[in-house]
Amino acid sequence: STVIHQKAGGVILFVIRFLNSLNKQGHLVYCLESRRWTWDLEKIKSERVSEDFVVHTTLQMNSLPKLVQIGFMSAACLGSNFNASILGKTIEDEEFDVCSFLEIGKDGGYIEESGLGSFSWTHDQIQQAAYNLIPPMQRESFHFQLGQRLLENSTNCDVKRDVLFFVVDNMNKGKDLKLDRGQMTQLARLNLQAGNEAMSTSGFHSAAKYLQQGINLLSKDSWIHEYDLTIQLYDAALDTYYTAGQFSNFEVAVKQPLTHAICFEDKLNSYHHLVRFLTASGRSEEALETCLSVLRTLGVEISPNANAESLLTEAISVKEIIRNSHIHNLLDLPKMEDFDKMAAMTFLNTAVLCSYETNEFTFFFVICRMVKLSVRHGLCSISAVAFSLYGALLTCPIISDFDESYEMGRLALRAIDTLDAFMMKQQVFLFFYGSIAHCKDPLQASAPKLLEGYEAAFALGDMESVTAHLQLYAGVAVWGCGEKLTKAEEIVRIHAKRMLQHKQVVSCKNILIHLQQATELIGLHEDVYSTFLNISEEEFFRQEMNCRGAHTMKLILHTCRMYLAVMRGNMELAAREYESNGAEYQGGIRFIGTITRVFLAGLVGFFVARKQTSDVEKWIHVGVRSMDTMKSWTEDSSWNYEHRLFLLEAEYYFFKGDKHEHLASAKYKQSIAAAKKHKFKNDEGLAAQKAAVFHRHYNRKKEALTNFQHAKACYESWGAEGLVKEIEIKIASLSQ
Repeated sequence: STVIHQKAGGVILFVIRFLNSLNKQGHLVYCLESRRWTWDLEKIKSERVSEDFVVHTTLQMNSLPKLVQIGFMSAACLGSNFNASILGKTIEDEEFDVCSFLEIGKDGGYIEESGLGSFSWTHDQIQQAAYNLIPPMQRESFHFQLGQRLLENSTNCDVKRDVLFFVVDNMNKGKDLKLDRGQMTQLARLNLQAGNEAMSTSGFHSAAKYLQQGINLLSKDSWIHEYDLTIQLYDAALDTYYTAGQFSNFEVAVKQPLTHAICFEDKLNSYHHLVRFLTASGRSEEALETCLSVLRTLGVEISPNANAESLLTEAISVKEIIRNSHIHNLLDLPKMEDFDKMAAMTFLNTAVLCSYETNEFTFFFVICRMVKLSVRHGLCSISAVAFSLYGALLTCPIISDFDESYEMGRLALRAIDTLDAFMMKQQVFLFFYGSIAHCKDPLQASAPKLLEGYEAAFALGDMESVTAHLQLYAGVAVWGCGEKLTKAEEIVRIHAKRMLQHKQVVSCKNILIHLQQATELIGLHEDVYSTFLNISEEEFFRQEMNCRGAHTMKLILHTCRMYLAVMRGNMELAAREYESNGAEYQGGIRFIGTITRVFLAGLVGFFVARKQTSDVEKWIHVGVRSMDTMKSWTEDSSWNYEHRLFLLEAEYYFFKGDKHEHLASAKYKQSIAAAKKHKFKNDEGLAAQKAAVFHRHYNRKKEALTNFQHAKACYESWGAEGLVKEIEIKIASLSQ
């Protein structure tokens, strides 16, 4: 045993191979008379064994019958796992028996059965040894011929399902052979099929490889002689490159169809992906210009100079159209048939994000046109998105029709099934659960739905929706529903990494702002910008503030910094953040960021008005406007907004002075109680903290201490250890 161990290096597979070899040579045999194993130790010691297990195993396999060797070579080309029926289709020799081969492989310890009809190699080095049976100079042709045989011996149905990737992977390894034009075209078409199949299962990076290979196989004159195949390859490749974050490949590829496609219709897909690429690259203005240009060609005119007055006129006309059609009957409208109108719906949908980033009024006009096209020219899958967008639009201060907003949102959810719009589910979820649902439903219910929409978007490669869902989830989880912070931080961190893996750097930056906020609230001493992007927080802030465009990112950055300042009780810093971006704090669709900004602006307004002697009217206006907005929201959902309204009213009465002291005290208590009842731990802690400051102002140390302790308990329950430490300092100061 010592000799065997030394020669086999202690590797069990090598030991088994070596023992089998000794048995065949007669150096180790079983004696029937003595009923024991006997061996010739001197011959075993003199036996030369290759130091390379792979080489040794290959030599052993060389001693097997020729058909068995062919079986091993073919199986090795099918990968670490293979199916018996597929293996049988790769070998032409009629004398080859798959079942006999598999028994020999199993008996020899080379392969093992892993399932019904499925087999795997017992070790990856054994697969390599089997592969080494193929002479190096013949490997390309062996792979190509194997793939061809597999293709020829499979039905069309088989190729689509079971063997497509085996066929393409093997034939691709023979791409450098001298293939004729027909073979090159056939292989390019197979790569297109494999790329589309990989995309359908979210294998974006694999799909990109197949589609790039297909493009590489095209002849120089393919735009003339293989036009349909060429345009299909480029269309699929652009989608895949964008989704996989292969932007350098995208920029090279997109020029081809835009230059060589023979008609405008054949360029539409390229323009569609170009707009997505420009938006993801932070070039939203260029994206919007491209989108509006395409829409003009399709007969849809949208003015880039829209304003509040023209928007109100447009919104009223849309409301009239919907009223005449009746909301409940909208899904009974006929299907859209006109190609140009359907293409326009696609580009209007694509224009949603880039217009949101660059021009809010253009964004609103895009929504109105989507609804008008749907009602006047028939429904398509994108109509479900149009109805959800319109519902979101109705939450804007300029309209504020929350009942119709909610009704349109519920209609959009039903439209997913009615219009067979499952590919649009993520977008409908985005606008319903991101801006409409909390008009009526508890905000806490939106968080899991936003994550569901995120996963649906990722599966489809809809990276714009992926980013938006994650942003809204982070906002709801941290600002809105008081979800356990550590859970929210973990989820956002995991998916931020996922975004970077797909090269969605611009989108990832929006997510990192939320992540940095969460880590600071938790009390982690981490600069996430350095962790993910190798730049400091200060450098990140400076870059983004000086960056032209990036409207959403700047807004998120200001909101997060303002929120942290308010939660830490640093209202002077919060006021400076507000002044740097104050004009943005009252308008827009009622996303969670809008709700948070309105609330924070009110707290800042009343605080500054109480502390300053100048500009009091300006700050009171800010506070009262926020309070009035919160009051209108509370009328539709007391669950989500009542506690915040009470806190704003408390701060208002605190500003009003001693005569309103009792009203302020009562409102603080109401805010704390309402936040507790509706399970908003973060806001319950903030209300208690504000109440403590109020009582400390009037030298009621006992009441102040009680409220600070209440705030500490809330922040501990929330997981905001960073805030707990700051509250403890205030408690210690009061206790002296």
